[in-house]
Amino acid sequence: MRIAVVGAGAVGGALAGYLAATGRHQLSLLARGEHLTAIRERGLAIQTPKGTLTCRPQASDSAAELGPQDVVIVTVKGHGLPALASSFPALCGPDTLVVAAQNGIPWWYLYGVGNDVTPEPLDVVDPGGAVWSAIGPERVAACVMEVLPARIVEPGVVAHTAMPVLAFGAPRPGDHAAKLAALADSFNAAGATARLPADIRAPLWSKLMLNMAVGPTSVLTGATMGAMEQAPGMAAVQGRLMRECLAVARAWGVDLPDDVDERLGRGSGVPGHKPSMLQDFEAGRSMEIDPIVTAVLDLARRRGVPVPTIETLWALTALKERVARAG
Repeated sequence: MRIAVVGAGAVGGALAGYLAATGRHQLSLLARGEHLTAIRERGLAIQTPKGTLTCRPQASDSAAELGPQDVVIVTVKGHGLPALASSFPALCGPDTLVVAAQNGIPWWYLYGVGNDVTPEPLDVVDPGGAVWSAIGPERVAACVMEVLPARIVEPGVVAHTAMPVLAFGAPRPGDHAAKLAALADSFNAAGATARLPADIRAPLWSKLMLNMAVGPTSVLTGATMGAMEQAPGMAAVQGRLMRECLAVARAWGVDLPDDVDERLGRGSGVPGHKPSMLQDFEAGRSMEIDPIVTAVLDLARRRGVPVPTIETLWALTALKERVARAG
């Protein structure tokens, strides 16, 4: 298949490396800046726990240069996607599948969620429906990165400290089955773990619970995963955040088990890792507050679910970002 990865930074670079390792696909990357320059000059290197993967895919900062694809994997963070909406028509033919690999509540969430819900853009993550109009929810699927702690070591070099665990699925179960099965098979063949759950919203909310607990709290504290795991009282705070998120998921028909204590008790396995939200904050980049926090508040209000701890977290994290950027 012709596959383009849009936003080939840390996560996108890692996914691209595994796809390239199979030799099955014609791979291209939409990237920018020094990372793009390095990939063009030296190729892309992915440092994994099992060795280094290297590849030399076509890379460009122009969607028109890459042209129509069979599959487009989008790893741009959710809050940055509307700015790229105009790029998608050049990448999409009539049968192109767009796989959204982002944390948090996605722009397509209200599509296929139930007969009693109007399928429409979620304005908090897709203002004015720019992405909805450019891509169309009927051609979208999701990749939930259940495990993929990645970072850019230097331009053209990506590292991750745990082997990827991915889940693929469409907003309407059963849609795009053949292409999603082929993608999952490619990642499994390359040494990652990929699965096809019956309902992609279940792993989406499960991952969101963790993002809610560790992302904003790491920004407020400056702490790594391990430091938060060892801090007195932090597990109780994170547990309240996760259970409020769980209550919102259940209100929207996703009946996840309450395994919060077990998840917090076993730890992350990557104690030195800084969550991506903290990496963005320290680098002066905008953060995923809207898809990970604000959108959950929106969905909670729509179903009348009280989420006082999440509301507090949202206020503190948003204020910290405004103060940091104003300075």
